[in-house]
Amino acid sequence: MAVQTPAFAKKKTNIPPMFRPADIILAIGLIVLGFAMSFYLAMGQDAGGQVEVRTAGELYGVYDLDKDQTVTVRQGSHENEFEIRDGQVRMLHANCRNHDCIQQGAISRTGETIVCLPHKVVLEVTGGEEDFDVVAQ
Repeated sequence: MAVQTPAFAKKKTNIPPMFRPADIILAIGLIVLGFAMSFYLAMGQDAGGQVEVRTAGELYGVYDLDKDQTVTVRQGSHENEFEIRDGQVRMLHANCRNHDCIQQGAISRTGETIVCLPHKVVLEVTGGEEDFDVVAQ
């Protein structure tokens, strides 16, 4: 009488394991490095000191972020209203159709922008220390 191997018995195969310990350590290391770089880049921006407002590429005005105020930008039938409060600027009102500029929220760091594309209004925070990407002679 022959002994039969049960169907649930594990059969040996020559297939290597999907993940080796070194693969897992590498993946964890890359994730930690990614978080560290994100944190460094987010904290590396300086708080700005003013906001430049441009309409159709022309300078409309420059406002200090230290002074709380509400400013309305009117160009014909186009109207945008932004608020400066607690060192941040945000778009309060725009009579454009999509209101993307309002949904962008508040900005306060150098180089951040809020854009109302239909009205060609750009709010850009300036006045902090900026790092240069390229130095040309």
